Amino acid sequence: MAQSGVPTALVCLALVVVQIGFGGYGVVVKKFAANKKANPLIFCLIRDAVCWPVLLLCAVAAERRLNVPRLRELPLFFILGLFGMFGNQFFYIMGVYYAGADISSVFQPAIPVWTALFAIVTGIEKPPTLRKLHGWAKVVGILVAVGGAVTMLTERLTRGSSVTYSDKIIFGIVFLFANTICMAIFILIQKRYIFERSERWAKYPVSVTAWCYCFGALCMGLASFYYVIKCPHSGACQDDPWFIPQEEAIPLVYAIFVASALCYMLITWGNMLVPASLVTAFWPLQVPVAVVLSYFILGERMETLDYVGAVLIIIGLLLVVYSNWYAEKLRKETDMAVVFGRSVEERQALINSHDDIFDAPLKAKSFTREKNIQQ
Repeated sequence: MAQSGVPTALVCLALVVVQIGFGGYGVVVKKFAANKKANPLIFCLIRDAVCWPVLLLCAVAAERRLNVPRLRELPLFFILGLFGMFGNQFFYIMGVYYAGADISSVFQPAIPVWTALFAIVTGIEKPPTLRKLHGWAKVVGILVAVGGAVTMLTERLTRGSSVTYSDKIIFGIVFLFANTICMAIFILIQKRYIFERSERWAKYPVSVTAWCYCFGALCMGLASFYYVIKCPHSGACQDDPWFIPQEEAIPLVYAIFVASALCYMLITWGNMLVPASLVTAFWPLQVPVAVVLSYFILGERMETLDYVGAVLIIIGLLLVVYSNWYAEKLRKETDMAVVFGRSVEERQALINSHDDIFDAPLKAKSFTREKNIQQ
């Protein structure tokens, strides 16, 4: 069981749905608007601006209240919107423009790697105990899943024309590094300062997502207006940058309600219940989802490396889920130790003997609870 009594399997299922939503977005764009494209910054501005009120309505319906940030909370939500919505989307757009869609896809599986690394460096999660099996499970699982995604993407890159690494592509790669780092930072800041330290917002993931999108839309709006004002009729811009082709209507609706509202709500909800590194461990699943959907919807064929990569991703995710399951098993054992009246010292020794990367929040919570019981 995850925190709040929600089954871990349900959280994992939600995270799978997130990657299905993200993986399907590229397929929808390719299916309905392959040759007709809106200005990417304006497209993202409309996506974020419309998504914010949609999420507010969802928050009122699901959480039975409308939460509004206080003045001292605005900087936190601004930072979350800046990294998670604006930085993540803006740098990805620039990466696609300079490096191309294929190379941009190669970088997305790096998100769980950055998240796990930053979580350990900042102390949000403990380093894995490599002397134990469950300590290796998460490390190997993330690397295997990322390797599987790269395997599938490499096969698709080699299927097309060869890539020449010009200055433009190298510039795009820098943007893609920023894109993946922004997403990892967003997940970790949200975990630390919303779900671990804020009693006011910790139980309202939909409201958190809504206000993150509000500030993300503000940042995207500033970038879009600057882009339009700087070059309204130059060769780098369209004559009417605000024009949205009719073919883009379905991708835009999908982006607002699925890739933005639904997926980011589930990401925030999952981040509330399980470790941040487990949330992003499912990111490589986006690649086989896109490949499978392309096979059924677009008629693109699947090659041997596609199947190999998919199997590696599934194995990697199973290893990460096993590591989380082991942590949940440990939580039950340590809670039973409280029930049967073990001393605080015995309880601490039990935790240390099963040291695991997911136990940092557990130690503080259960240790304090038992002290209060004994008093």
